[in-house]
Amino acid sequence: MNMYTGKFAYLIGSSYEVGEQQALEYAEHAHAKEIFFTEQSVSDSAYLEKRSQIAKYCPGLNEELEGFAQGFGRDPQQLKFYNDGWLIPGGCSIGAILPRKMVDGKTYVLRNYDLSPDISDMRLCTTKVNGKYTHTGFSVSTFGRSEGLNEKGLCAAFASCGMPIGHYPGMRAPATAGLQFMVIVRAVLEACKNVEEAVYAVMNMPVGTNMNLLLADSSGDAALVGTYDGVKVVKKAEQDYLLATNHGLFAEIEALELGKLEQSQLRYNLLENKCSENGKRTVDEMKELLSTEFPKGLTVHNYNEKFGTVHSVLFNVTDGQLEFSFGSSLQNTSYTLQVGEHFAKTEIPVELSNKNYGVGFWKIMR
Repeated sequence: MNMYTGKFAYLIGSSYEVGEQQALEYAEHAHAKEIFFTEQSVSDSAYLEKRSQIAKYCPGLNEELEGFAQGFGRDPQQLKFYNDGWLIPGGCSIGAILPRKMVDGKTYVLRNYDLSPDISDMRLCTTKVNGKYTHTGFSVSTFGRSEGLNEKGLCAAFASCGMPIGHYPGMRAPATAGLQFMVIVRAVLEACKNVEEAVYAVMNMPVGTNMNLLLADSSGDAALVGTYDGVKVVKKAEQDYLLATNHGLFAEIEALELGKLEQSQLRYNLLENKCSENGKRTVDEMKELLSTEFPKGLTVHNYNEKFGTVHSVLFNVTDGQLEFSFGSSLQNTSYTLQVGEHFAKTEIPVELSNKNYGVGFWKIMR
């Protein structure tokens, strides 16, 4: 058994002030400068291009990064955040279940995020930047978001599609220039009030990552945006639910994929089988999916191979509420929070007990 720490941050003020607050949050971390900064600045051309994209599609984030860098007495151009290759997307299971499928007539989004705990923030944030929509969600590389729900009732949740994109060994080089998922998720949460606005925003962004992006709002609308090597496809909810794991779900994208992990298809089938059953679903059934261990459920304890549940969330989109756990909910306590609220604890001990699922866990389907 390994012990980690889940964290909560309440961020409020101007973009620059939010950056300063996060610098103070990490000021006492012994390795903060090594984690966030490079001694050699990102090249001028790469920095200016990334900064320009962020300014256009996620305004305010550059100022937040400046506030953070200045808090450490560093140049923002030295921030690793400006290097796309720093991030390693993990495995995810996500689903939107719409009101007509739920017993209580509400919209829910369930999400299980699998990654190495050594590279996960394991940090939930409520973020209230002046002039932007308040949102609550988990951070990626401190400044980005992997999913969240905003004050207007828009929920966004990311899942990587295929092999992670980046510049490190074992990763695919990006086929097209564009924004990483963590900037895209944060951008729509801070600027969009519903699915229609979020789809429009993403379809008009330069996207450099391969992803399945699930969107749902409190009106009962939902959509899935798939991106792969510059291709973008949108599917609106035509039935009572929308689901995604870590492989292509559109013919245009499936034709480009070299293969998919068998366990990604298995996780998708678990979601599909539960949601396609006759009758309406209960909240307890959604929680059971998240709290049952793979291969019968979605939670995964494969931490030693960098594919274990680092957080799990059930968003009640209609009521603006989330029930979450740091790590697997089988091993850790679940908590409930309203969007925009301050959480009572800033640090929570997290238990992560590893389980090996054998070589078949990494089997590729062609």
